[in-house]
Order: sequence, then C-alpha cells, then structure tokens
Amino acid sequence: MIIGIWLFSAVGLYFMAFCAILRIIPGPSLNDRLIAINVAVTLAAAGSLALTVAIGDLIIAVLAMLCACIVFATTIRISQIRHEATT
Repeated sequence: MIIGIWLFSAVGLYFMAFCAILRIIPGPSLNDRLIAINVAVTLAAAGSLALTVAIGDLIIAVLAMLCACIVFATTIRISQIRHEATT
C-alpha cells in the first residue's frame, strides 16, 4: 500500500516535469526558458526521490541528483554568458 502511494507520487511529479518541459517550447524569452528547465529538473529530481523510495534502489536518486547538478550548472552558465553579452 505504501509503495503504491510513492509510485503514484513519482508518476505525478514526472507528469508535472513533462508539463514544464512543454513550457520551454513557446517560451517568449531566454529567461523564461531557463526557469522552465530549472522547474522541470527540480520536479524530475523530486520524482526520482519518490521512485527511489518506491523501488528501494538508491542509484536512481544518485543519478538524478548528478543530472540535476549538471543542468543547474549549465543554466547558470548560460544566464551569465547572456548577461555579459547584454552589458
């Protein structure tokens, strides 16, 4: 019973991450797209944590956090380059 709740939570968080990814396509500006990708990665990482509890395999959480760190560092760098180009 508890496992089903965690699995349902993971699926819901992954669905919300997918909706945030759909926001990237029509984003009017670069800043809007960067925020959307950060929200999507955060929701996907939370879904991975819920999936880790449901399945019981810690490697899922480790891989999700590694990917999240890479994406966050990339978005920070993109925003810095964009800011330097406008000033």
